[in-house]
Formats: sequence, structure tokens, C-alpha cells
Amino acid sequence: MNSTKFPEFVSVVIPACNEAHRIIASLNMLKDFLAQTFARHEIICVDDGSADGTWELLEDFAKKHPIRLIRFEKNSGKGHAIQCGMLAAEGRHRFFMDADLPFRLDAFSLAMRQFQTLHCDIVAGDRYLPESGQSVSTGRFRKPAGRIFSTLAHCLTDMDIQDSQCGFKGFTEAAAQKIFPAIQTRGYAFDVELFVLARQMGLSVRRIPVHLVRHSGSGIRMTRDPLR
Repeated sequence: MNSTKFPEFVSVVIPACNEAHRIIASLNMLKDFLAQTFARHEIICVDDGSADGTWELLEDFAKKHPIRLIRFEKNSGKGHAIQCGMLAAEGRHRFFMDADLPFRLDAFSLAMRQFQTLHCDIVAGDRYLPESGQSVSTGRFRKPAGRIFSTLAHCLTDMDIQDSQCGFKGFTEAAAQKIFPAIQTRGYAFDVELFVLARQMGLSVRRIPVHLVRHSGSGIRMTRDPLR
């Protein structure tokens, strides 16, 4: 066994809804990285009501590779998909990332070093940290919209939330077992509830820089969803 690998058993939850055009490429990239980086790992892919053949691709992939699958016949929301994946996970550290793997995968290694050295409960990616970067354009309106959403979240929760919606977060096993049974928000804004619950439960959060390498848009409706 490579002595440079992290010895901890990690779980990675990937929510997927109509991701047939990229899910297999993402899973191949992720499994190769995890095999090189961790002594033990598991990938849990949650198909959230896909109607484009994503589930059939996942079933075929699972016949050849050790991956755990969860399926919802109807779309239940990103938050609920991640919640179910996290509660099914068995790793000592549990992460989730979007299906397009938008961030450089070394975020997992950086997060593990934070867990090891700072003994924090949660590690959250933050695209607005000075050390963060990006290799792709995100469109002229998305960064301002993200800032507006974070400002609204701060006003409503009285929390210093710089980047609640970053699609990379990690939890210790104990933190995941405390937070995810309590989640009630099923949609994309569940991330804000995560931070609120973490504060209420006295859990420590460490933010880390992430490097954006892919951006393919999202289902967020900028004119409606932030207000909701």
C-alpha cells in the first residue's frame, strides 16, 4: 500500500439528476483519484429522478466498479439526495461534490489535512477566499448573484456565510450523523440550513479554497430561487 495515502476511510456522495452526458466520465475520474489518495474509500451516487438514461448508465457502471447506488423515481431535490447519501455512507469522513466535479480534486486532500491538524467537524469549500481560483469563465451574472444570495443568507441567519452554495463540503462521521437527520430543506438552499444547524450544534467549520475547473451551469433560477 502506498504509504502516502490517507489512512482514513472516506465516503464521497455524488447527487445526479439527468447527468447521462457526463456522469461516467466523472465517476471514472473520481474513482481513480480516490484510489490513489485514500487507503479505503466508497462512492455513493444518488440518482434523483433522472429521465435521460442516467440510472441505466449507473447500473452498468456498478457491474464493473465498486460503487453504491441510490435511486429516487421522482426528483426529490438536491438537498434530500445528499442527505440520503450521507446517511447511507459508512466512512469516517464524508464528502459531497456536484456530479460535474467542478473543483480540482486536490480539495479532498486539503480538507483531510484540515481534519487531521485542526480537528474540525466540517470543511467547506469557499470560492471567495483569496487563495481560490478558477480556470473557466462562470458568466457575468453568476458571481454577483452568489454574493447577493450570501448577503441574504447572512441577513436571515445572522451568520457570516461567504459562500454557502459551494458544491464541496466534508464532515466527520460524528458531525454527519448529527446534522443530516435534522435537515428539512430538500432543495439547493439546504446548504444554508447546514451552516445554521452546525452553529446550533456547536460544530466547528473550517473554510478552504477551491479551484474551479468546470462550469456547466445549474438549475437555479436567479430571479426566483434566492428569494424563496
